[in-house]
Amino acid sequence: MKRRDFLQYSGLGAMGLATTSVISGCSKEEEMVKFWQQGNFRPVTEQVTQTQLKVEGNIPPELSGLYVRNGTNTSTGISDHFFGGDGMLHGVRLENGKAKWYRNRYVDTPLYRKENSRFSAPKPENNTSAVSLIYHGDKLLSLGEFGYPYEIDPTDLSTKGLFNYEGKLPGNMTAHPRIDPHTGELLFFGYNVMAPYLTYMRADASGKMLQVEPITMSGPGMVHDFAVTKNYVVFMDMPVRFSLFAAATGDALPFKWDNSAPCRFGVMPRTGSNADIKWFDVPPCFIFHIMNSFDQGDEVVVDAARYDRLWVKNSHDFFHPAHLSRFSMNMKTGQTSVTRLHDQPMEFPTVNRQRWTEEYRYGYSLLVDAKNDTPELMHKAEGGIRKYDMQTGDVESWLPGLQYEPGETFFVPASESSGAEDEGYLLSYVYDKHTETSALCIFDATGLAAGPIAKIQLPVRVPVGFHGVWVPDSVMS
Repeated sequence: MKRRDFLQYSGLGAMGLATTSVISGCSKEEEMVKFWQQGNFRPVTEQVTQTQLKVEGNIPPELSGLYVRNGTNTSTGISDHFFGGDGMLHGVRLENGKAKWYRNRYVDTPLYRKENSRFSAPKPENNTSAVSLIYHGDKLLSLGEFGYPYEIDPTDLSTKGLFNYEGKLPGNMTAHPRIDPHTGELLFFGYNVMAPYLTYMRADASGKMLQVEPITMSGPGMVHDFAVTKNYVVFMDMPVRFSLFAAATGDALPFKWDNSAPCRFGVMPRTGSNADIKWFDVPPCFIFHIMNSFDQGDEVVVDAARYDRLWVKNSHDFFHPAHLSRFSMNMKTGQTSVTRLHDQPMEFPTVNRQRWTEEYRYGYSLLVDAKNDTPELMHKAEGGIRKYDMQTGDVESWLPGLQYEPGETFFVPASESSGAEDEGYLLSYVYDKHTETSALCIFDATGLAAGPIAKIQLPVRVPVGFHGVWVPDSVMS
């Protein structure tokens, strides 16, 4: 079970995993503490379409488009890792102040259709496509941690098929690409557990591949995200490493903390090559998610959710808090500084994407309860949403109490023309523990603490998931 889940998650089967004989399984005690089988982490069992949606409050009429979020939802029974399920999309269509429909749909991959054995030779299409989405080059793409993207039809969330940049995508594509808001260029990478461990790529605004550049890393580490500024890209080489021993002994996701591994950031000109990278050592840490990054004089600045350590025992150990921290790397002096910006634990940082690659004032994240440091406390944690003023240091929060669990927020500008940076709306799926139902909540980003200005009740529960995207009508072809 565990080896199969890793193959499903990664689509790799590297270093002989596909032929290694493993006897694995969890004890009853281990099964009881699997948080992804409890509460709102549990998968839903049906694919639903609903066109009659109840709305509390008023949906801003300028919000015409699709909000869709990805996440893991196993179709094969019990998964042995939180990351191990098939990709499922949850979408709400908004139009002129109305909620037109809700749909949830599996990403239709060969693994979901069970067309390929999960022990067969690895192929880029054999991935769960369960992490995020991006709209670029007139295409809505579902993205996983590994493998090819899948193109999604935004009108009904059906899967159109594989997308691999006309065969120029060498293999894996990150779940966290970045779009330059001025040029429309897409910058992204893919990582692997076999050399080359990381490959950097660029595509123009139409989706045409411009550059494919292998990057020399110190070893097979997990690289979930990266940073992009006006002039540079930043790769993170950190101590969460692929473990052949963990794979051979049945770990569902064989990545572990390695004290002997370096921790460093590699800064490269956006159109540069591997030979142009300048590496900066930083204190040991791990980062899943970048809030934003920008150039400031000679400095390259990266704001991120920083973990002091992660997965020290195994990849089921998520109970270490992350803190919003700033990494500054001076390209002239080679000096590096790391500053914790806020003491309150957080995750899923985001910004107004019109400010990607630039200095910015406002960021947003989920609140992480500092008391939530064991599986037993998982369902007693208080959720919430935060807004950070990066200039003043002020923090504004929506704290709905123990009854509600918000998911990742996505910022939607109120208009396409330039306005105040926080002039817009935050979208989040919010789960009600008492009714075991979910709603799409819309917040005025200039007054987060006041709570949602509209709540769209959904016919099904939306499980805890990962990342979403807003696709306005103005960009859909």
